Amino acid sequence: MTETTHIGMSLATSLQRQLDMTANNIANASTAGYKGEHMVFESLVQKGTPAGEDAANFVSDTGSYIDTRPGAMSQTGNPLDMALNGDGWFGYRMPDGQMSYGRDGSFTLDTDGNLTVLSGARVLDQGGAPIALPTEGIGALIVSEDGTISAEGTGPLARVGVFDIPEIQSYRRVGGGMLLPPDGAAAPTPAAATQVLQGVLELSNVNPIREMTRMIEVQRAYERTNALIGNSDTLRRDALRRIGQAV
Repeated sequence: MTETTHIGMSLATSLQRQLDMTANNIANASTAGYKGEHMVFESLVQKGTPAGEDAANFVSDTGSYIDTRPGAMSQTGNPLDMALNGDGWFGYRMPDGQMSYGRDGSFTLDTDGNLTVLSGARVLDQGGAPIALPTEGIGALIVSEDGTISAEGTGPLARVGVFDIPEIQSYRRVGGGMLLPPDGAAAPTPAAATQVLQGVLELSNVNPIREMTRMIEVQRAYERTNALIGNSDTLRRDALRRIGQAV
C-alpha cells in the first residue's frame, strides 16, 4: 500500500463517520430536545520518516462531542409537554431497563398512568423511580418550576427528575436524544438550578440547512478522496508494469 493510498484511506474513513453523524443529525432535526453531535479531527504526523523525505500527515477522527447548547423553546399548551431552562437533563428508564438521560420533554401518559416519551421510555422522578400518575379522579395537571406535578384539588402527585451531568461528553448516544452513562459513571445529582417549564418543548438544536450544507461538502470530499486513492493505485500499477517491461 502506497503512502498516498494510506493517507487517503485514513481520510476516507473519517469522512464516512462524519457523513453518518451528519445524516443522524438531519434525521433528528425535528426530535424534541435532540442535541447535535459533531466530529473532532486531528492531523497526525507519520513517525519514522526517512531523512530527506517530507513527513506524511494523516487525518484521524479522535471522537465526537455533543453540542449541549439549548434549542429554541416552543409554546405548545400541552400540559404534559415540559422543557428545561438550565443545564439539567431528564432521566428515563428505557424499555430494556437501562437508565438514560436527555432533554426530550414531549411526555404522554399510557393507559396505566405511566409518564413516558414516544419511544416508550418511562420518565424518572428525583429519586430515579419511574413516574406513574392516577388515571382518573384528578383535575388538570399543574407542573411547578421545580418539577412537582399536582392536580387541581389534590396535593403533589410526583416530581419530575432533573439531573446535573457534568461528564455528559462521556455518555453514549443510543438513539434519538437518549444518552447512556459509561460503565462506572457516578450517579447524576439533582439539578436544583434548572427550571421545569410546563406547556413548552425544547426543540432540537440542529440547524437542518447547515447540516445539509455540511453533508454536501463532506460527500464531495469523500468522492475526491476515493478518486485520489484510485488514481494512486492506477499510477502504482502502471509504474510496476513499465519497470517490468524495462527489465
